[in-house]
Parts: sequence; structure tokens; C-alpha cells
Amino acid sequence: MKTNIIKSTGILFLGLLMATAVDAQPARQGGRGTGYYGAGAGREMQRTRLELTDEQQEQITSLRTEHYKAVTPLRNKLAELKARERTLLSEEDVDMKAVNKNIDEQTGVENSLKKLQVEHQVAVKKILTDEQIMQLRQHRHFANRDSFSRNGNRRGPGMGRGYRGM
Repeated sequence: MKTNIIKSTGILFLGLLMATAVDAQPARQGGRGTGYYGAGAGREMQRTRLELTDEQQEQITSLRTEHYKAVTPLRNKLAELKARERTLLSEEDVDMKAVNKNIDEQTGVENSLKKLQVEHQVAVKKILTDEQIMQLRQHRHFANRDSFSRNGNRRGPGMGRGYRGM
């Protein structure tokens, strides 16, 4: 009888300990656009920090929608090209000509994505006042500074997981 009570108490204690340990873990970030405060919270904080007018907010939302529509097919194409590269590299007899062609295509898509990104940033800057641009630059400066360690190495979630290319 005492043995059963001790075992039951021990199992209950271990269960509570495990539940506490799981609850103490930070929430996992779900990918692009989600941060410490959850998906979309950054935009609301940015709106209040930059003191955007309703008109500015509508214009930025419109630009963001257009940008998303333009960028999504390119991101999908890039993902397909990277998957194709993994397939090519996993073959027993690697066709370097096909691999190099695939890499050239990836570079072209990445180039297009970067151009669209810069174009979008410039369009958003045209909507903002000089003071809002200054606040945005200041915030980006501190955000970029915090993401690098003193010796210049990037640190943060996802670092140190090794090469996953092949």
C-alpha cells in the first residue's frame, strides 16, 4: 500500500515537473513576420512609434500588398530552384553543367527580389516625413547592432545548426 502511494506521488511529481519545464520554454517563432509579440504586432508598434497618419498607413498597406503580389511568385520560384539544386547534388553522378545553370537562375531570381525590395523601400520612404525616416533609421541601426556580436559574427535563433545544403 505504501509502495503504491509513493509510486503514485512520484509519478505525479514528475508529471508536474515536466509540465512546468515545458511551460517555461519561450514560444517558438513561427517563421517570417513573427516576433516576440506575435505575428503582426511589429507593424502596429511601428505605426505608433512612427506616428503614421491614417492616410500614410493606407498608402503603406497598399504598397505592401502590391509588393507581396510581385514578390511571392519569385520566392516560390527560388524555393523550387533550391529544391532542384538539392536534387541535382544528391545524384550519384552530379551534372555540373545543370548545377551551374541552376545556380545562375537562382542568382537572377535573387537579383530581381533585391531590386523589388529596394524599390518598395524607396516607395515607402517617399510617403514618410523626414522625422519619421530618421526614427526608422535609428530603429534599424539599433536592431542591426544588436544582432551581431562584438567580433562581427551573427548570433541568434537558427545559428549553429550546420550546413543543410545536401
